[in-house]
Amino acid sequence: MSSNTNLSYKRAVRILTGACGLLFSAFSFIYLYLFQGDVLGALHYSLSQGKTHYSPLAGAIIITLVLLIFRWGINGLLGLKGSVRSLSYFPSCLLLGVLTDVNRSLYHGGNFADKWLWLLPLLLIMYVGVVFVLRRIFRHWLDHESSVIGLINSNLAILLILCLMTACIGNSDINFHHELAIENAIREKDYKAARKVGYESLDPSRTLTVLRAYALSREGTMGEHLFEYPQYYGSDGLLFSSSSQGTLRLDADSLYNYLGAKPYTAESTTDFLARICRDEVGKHTALDYYLSALLLDKKLDKFASVVEDSFFEQDTLPRYYREAIMLYKQSHPAYPRVLNDTLMIQRLQEFDKLQKEYTSPVEQKNRMRREFGDTYWWYYRYQ
Repeated sequence: MSSNTNLSYKRAVRILTGACGLLFSAFSFIYLYLFQGDVLGALHYSLSQGKTHYSPLAGAIIITLVLLIFRWGINGLLGLKGSVRSLSYFPSCLLLGVLTDVNRSLYHGGNFADKWLWLLPLLLIMYVGVVFVLRRIFRHWLDHESSVIGLINSNLAILLILCLMTACIGNSDINFHHELAIENAIREKDYKAARKVGYESLDPSRTLTVLRAYALSREGTMGEHLFEYPQYYGSDGLLFSSSSQGTLRLDADSLYNYLGAKPYTAESTTDFLARICRDEVGKHTALDYYLSALLLDKKLDKFASVVEDSFFEQDTLPRYYREAIMLYKQSHPAYPRVLNDTLMIQRLQEFDKLQKEYTSPVEQKNRMRREFGDTYWWYYRYQ
């Protein structure tokens, strides 16, 4: 091989090394800052017990720099060359994945998955073994100056596979990410941002449903926005379950403190909220929770009675309270409250008319959801 060709090959190697470093840095930063920033923030909060603040931007930059230095040290020790040079990013990508492989056990003092206590050392030992074999058995092939195109393709392919490995290891549970994001927005008292988290999600977890209801209550818009979201848990979606006593910053006790009382053992959500409203031991926020619980459990008779007792005739009811009252008045025309919402009355008539156009229950439900999925009427008839 001529000296000019040799110089060109070495220049290509240097360019490739720099390009791989830039690509890994970009991937690591984007992954940490945009996709896993909430997970790292929660992990930091759990490990520090809330004593220090985590900055997603600073955290992403620092961790990326540390992993780059770590990769440089690994390559200096193992001396990977040629078509497998980018294998030196394996430990950094593995650590990046492990760092973001946390789950809901984080809410109860957990951190990384227990499997990494033995799996991480095992994988690193296996990695060193593979590199040793490559350096001893395939040394001639690694030192051989192959084509520049082949060199670039093989190294970029390895780096791509390692990045995909990282993404597969890290937590990709969208509901978990939404829970952390909405919890963080609540902590910042940005309740409008909190209710926008996971707005398009069609399969929210119970914890996410509880957090969203809490954010709406804090904003004072529970009656305006609650049924814009899927409600799969009925009134139970307003309180944490016994197996899931809250998240990092909002637990069951803090929610009960917000409502003003705790439920008795085996007391249902609706009975608990009815009791604290009836006995006036709950705070003013408990009434919205109680009315929402009645709507979620489709107890329109009781809902209409509570509305009549709790609101003056001239009070303007929130959107979903008005929708529920209009639905109730269809079967109880003698109900005294009058609602002068012409547009809502017209829309309910369109709802009833559209229902009659379909004979297939499945087709009817899907079409009605497209047209009226954000109404209480759809929830009452189809959910």
